[in-house]
Amino acid sequence: MSDYYSTTIQSKNIEFIHRWIISKALKDKDPISLIAKELGFSRQTIHNEIQRGTIQHMNSDLTIHYVYDPYAAEYKHKEASSWKGRLSVLDDCKNLAPIIEEGVRNKLSPEVIAHHINQLYTEGKISHTLCFKTIYNLIESGKLSVTVKDLLYASKRRKKPHKKEKMYEKPIGGQSIEFRPDISDRREFGHWEIDCVVGKRKGKSTCLMTLVERKTRYGISVLIPKKSKKCVVNALKKVKSLFGKYFYEVFKSITADNGSEFKDANGMSLSLKNGKSVKIYFAHAYHSWERGSNENYNRMIRRYYPKGTDFTKITNADLQAIIQKINHYPRKQFSFHSSHHQFMLELSKLNIPLQLTV
Repeated sequence: MSDYYSTTIQSKNIEFIHRWIISKALKDKDPISLIAKELGFSRQTIHNEIQRGTIQHMNSDLTIHYVYDPYAAEYKHKEASSWKGRLSVLDDCKNLAPIIEEGVRNKLSPEVIAHHINQLYTEGKISHTLCFKTIYNLIESGKLSVTVKDLLYASKRRKKPHKKEKMYEKPIGGQSIEFRPDISDRREFGHWEIDCVVGKRKGKSTCLMTLVERKTRYGISVLIPKKSKKCVVNALKKVKSLFGKYFYEVFKSITADNGSEFKDANGMSLSLKNGKSVKIYFAHAYHSWERGSNENYNRMIRRYYPKGTDFTKITNADLQAIIQKINHYPRKQFSFHSSHHQFMLELSKLNIPLQLTV
């Protein structure tokens, strides 16, 4: 028995030093079973390795014989290793990259893009389906012409330092959200959330008043001259005129934050002499998740009107075109139906013959 076996190392895979030992052992005509035992591998593993590294050699008399070459075996091993792993889905389906890139540039979220791709796959137009996490991975890997910066929400903002609550005037009327009926399951239609989206801080302070229905996530936005109680009440009167006599069926309650512009709860309730009115509730201070639907709606508005936008230069027609886009945006929680679709379903249940332009 040769002493070269003492130079081997412990490894789960055959390495070059093992191949060199196999070559020396074969020249000494050691049996495969002995080589396998000394190197710590199975006999079949050594047999496969010998087959992989066996090449043709030509003698001086032009006869050919076969011999195991450790260098040839190492080269074949590295070449085979380079093919490990499956191909990228972009290599398998050339149509996916343009679809994803176009969707990102059109400000669609990866979930909506994935839903669109799955629809094309169902129709047999493409050969692969994707989940939204794969789309995120493809964008981050640099395999597409779009980058993370092209996404709607590319990076998280730093949290602003906590400020002490300002002393605002007490609301006239209204109740705390603690007295609001339990509508957390969002099964009942007609409960809304209200907020204001501020434009430029300097100069004229024109802003938006936004309303979002909790069940359908349907949104309404109205341009108001400034962030004040009077302007909010006047804007709600405009919304009331849009719905006419059906207003109190569609608007059962409105939940606001503690901003000074919402302190005239009696005016916001739009009460009538026959007792009809809208219930006004106030969320707890610094509890924005109690009005989560409205916060998310405002976030979608900021895609088109980022902070610092001068709302005095925006016409009502321009605003309604953006709101129509948002209300017709496919939403995952509605099986990729839009908020407009869900809102119209609720109106039909109430037998309200109303056709909205937004």
